Amino acid sequence: MTSTESRPTVERIETLVVDPEAVIETFERNRDADGDGRHVIRVSAPFETEATAARFVSGGESNRADAPAVDLGPEAFVNVRGEYDPERTRIPAPSRAESRSIARSDRGADVDEATVAEYHETAVEAWRECVRTSLVEEVPLVDPETGDEIRVDVRYAEID
Repeated sequence: MTSTESRPTVERIETLVVDPEAVIETFERNRDADGDGRHVIRVSAPFETEATAARFVSGGESNRADAPAVDLGPEAFVNVRGEYDPERTRIPAPSRAESRSIARSDRGADVDEATVAEYHETAVEAWRECVRTSLVEEVPLVDPETGDEIRVDVRYAEID
């Protein structure tokens, strides 16, 4: 066996296990990010038939040569995507400013922060539920070694 034959390949993966809350949290962290890298869902070697993915901050670091990884944006796990940009979801995470604007529209310009917080909490929970009900059954993975793309099944489960 040559060294390239022994290297891990994403083609071994049949099922990717992802915590649905990790997808939601990754969206939220990207919304709130201050420029310290993009938050992603990472699949790391060894690539087995069933692989687990976890939240990760991708900041241009290089992977160890013996541990390739595949990074997926959280939008890869949501089936409501626009044709204009398949890397962006059409389920935008609500911001506090948007919640404040809606609260002011409903309750008047002098709305208090407690009311804004209630509006925001309601908007965020509705958004989270929308993401949960829009999760896809399979995602594309690009092998970091070959550049080949495959599609793998996704199983959503709580991961500690």
